Amino acid sequence: MKGLTSKNLTPRFVCTPCYHFSMFTPQTRIVLVRSTQIFTGLLLLVAALGIWTNFDVLRLGIMLGFFALAVLAFLMGYRELGIGGIVLGLIFNPVLPPHLPRHIWVVLDILALATMVYYTHWATDSYQKGARFEHYVSTLFPEPEFAVHDRTRDNAKFLDRHVETDGHPDLVFRNKKTGKLFAVECKWRGKWAHNKNGELGIWWKPYQAERYASYGKESGIPVFVAFGIGGTPKKPKEEYFLEADRLHYVFLNQSLIKSGKTVAHFLSSEV
Repeated sequence: MKGLTSKNLTPRFVCTPCYHFSMFTPQTRIVLVRSTQIFTGLLLLVAALGIWTNFDVLRLGIMLGFFALAVLAFLMGYRELGIGGIVLGLIFNPVLPPHLPRHIWVVLDILALATMVYYTHWATDSYQKGARFEHYVSTLFPEPEFAVHDRTRDNAKFLDRHVETDGHPDLVFRNKKTGKLFAVECKWRGKWAHNKNGELGIWWKPYQAERYASYGKESGIPVFVAFGIGGTPKKPKEEYFLEADRLHYVFLNQSLIKSGKTVAHFLSSEV
């Protein structure tokens, strides 16, 4: 029997769960933020309506709620939202609260509630995050080298029915130097996922790759999927571009994703 050396123990130690925020799935993060928002929002409503007059306790709960939201915002990479949460928490602190008339506190309660709801939606809504990452990708191909030839508009959101072109890639660029077109579908993930074998990668829907590959064949335009991982949709830590016809798997291994192209490939006029 082999001795228990540090080398033998390393893999087991690495696999031990680390209970910190970065280990949570994006959906779990959203649940935490929205649950905290509901708790804090209810306290703000109670304070604004005067349902319960123990305002010191209400302020304590509201302060803790805003501080919790601030911590979550910082951990999600939204520094400005985190600072805003701290400021609001300090305003509602029960130790040295601002001495304001009751009607002013009601206005502050309502404004704080509206601000919290808006920015929580902004930070957790999947459509908004996708739109921000799409905008980020567009900045990687700036004028005058590239032109945005087309953009998918998600018309189904407004027509309340299926629109076939909504299934096209998000952006189509034209390289002004070569005149060639290429399409990019934008996908952001908050972190690398694990499969049942503990491998890192991204969960994926193969039918999406088939749809984009079919679009490429019909249009004669090469189609890439831009993956942003980590950071925020506005500034991901990692980004890779892969041909759509390479993505016919339910789980895309990290090695496959990292074999993708970089922006330099497109700037070199190869596409």
